[in-house]
Amino acid sequence: MERAKALRRAQTDAEARLWSRLRASQLGVKFRRQHPVAGYITDFACIEKHVIVELDGSRHAEKTAYDEKRTATLQALGFRVLRFWNDAALSNTDDVLEAIVRELDESSSQVGSFPPHPSPLPRLRRGRGGKIVASDVQPRGFDAYTSAHHLRARLYALIRKFFAHRDVLEVETPILSAAANTEPNIESFMTCFSGPDAGGAAERWMRTSPEFALKRLLAEGIGDCYELGRVFRDGEAGRRHNPEFTMLEWYRIGLNHRAVAEESVALVREALALVDREASVLHTSYRDLFLARLAIDTFDAPIDTLREPLSDIVIDAHGLERDDWLDLLLTHCLQPEFPRDCMTVIHDFPASQCSLARIRRDDPPVAERFELYLGPHELANGYHELCDANEQRARFENDNRRRRLRGQRELPIDENLLASLPGLPACAGVALGVDRLLMCLADTDAIADVLAYAFDQA
Repeated sequence: MERAKALRRAQTDAEARLWSRLRASQLGVKFRRQHPVAGYITDFACIEKHVIVELDGSRHAEKTAYDEKRTATLQALGFRVLRFWNDAALSNTDDVLEAIVRELDESSSQVGSFPPHPSPLPRLRRGRGGKIVASDVQPRGFDAYTSAHHLRARLYALIRKFFAHRDVLEVETPILSAAANTEPNIESFMTCFSGPDAGGAAERWMRTSPEFALKRLLAEGIGDCYELGRVFRDGEAGRRHNPEFTMLEWYRIGLNHRAVAEESVALVREALALVDREASVLHTSYRDLFLARLAIDTFDAPIDTLREPLSDIVIDAHGLERDDWLDLLLTHCLQPEFPRDCMTVIHDFPASQCSLARIRRDDPPVAERFELYLGPHELANGYHELCDANEQRARFENDNRRRRLRGQRELPIDENLLASLPGLPACAGVALGVDRLLMCLADTDAIADVLAYAFDQA
């Protein structure tokens, strides 16, 4: 397994290119990269369909006998083996994918007559009714009776111990509010209260995070605090997203975003230890990341330059602004390539992406916020918090302007939050996706694997 891990970290350009199209079940089935089978480490393996894809460089022209023996061994175990040259994967990716799809379709009629797979199978599988049950081979650090439910309980206990040690108070705030999150890229669920008018506004919004209520508590003098609870986001359902999920959010008085980023790293390290894993840490500014990986300066590159690396992806460009294209570059070009066993911490975003963060008047100005990734999974988003109510109102109003331009509904601004901001102490806060962290711990790309019941089964 160590050899396989090393190969994943040192993948070739051709492997990276093909993996970007195979990963996350984009072809309808799960592929694994650098997967051990019968003593060999295959480049890409689909266990469900018994298909293996190998990419060969020029040196393989001198290893014909070895490759023939390797292929014969894999075929004897019931696998269909496809081989492509690296150049084909790089320059004719679509043709390679079409050949793989044809092989998957051909294999569908044959699956069932194959001998048992000799190497580790998927680490978590779905039982009847969507329940998580232990598979024959478990992830590192799991015993035979450990399930995603047990892992979640252990993680919650770790979180509470982590903050109790730091004297950070656990609190609970409302799920329903008369105000909504105005961020154009986030949609809220809405419901209506049918009781008496004395109950307040009839239209209520389910929280997308506990941020606004926690800041009101901070302004009232609660001190360092955190909440571990459910949040809701409409329209976000898929392999990595569930409309109802668990968020951990905490605030530290007197600290800035870089200090809270380090605390976030410490928490994730302790969580990884639950499954006997470790991770390195890479700190980079937003600007330096784009310059190093894409040779794009995020502060002055024209939009056409931002769109060029995304030219082979079908995107509805209507209503998209500069920051939307930057976000697409991050999620589609950079994030998928973050190493699995590395925490990537990105800090100091463009000022236009400030959201609820302070702006530092550098040249050019930057938003004092950070994001933390473990491998390709975004785990946390934190800010050095803005205390200026007038500035925050202007940002909310700008969000609604963008919503209007996109044809979205303008949403009610949280006046209670704005009224409390003058009393907010200097602090930094961060929100961490607990289900996403559990996915990393369970080594799965499917959020359903760490939930009791996914949205379509709830």
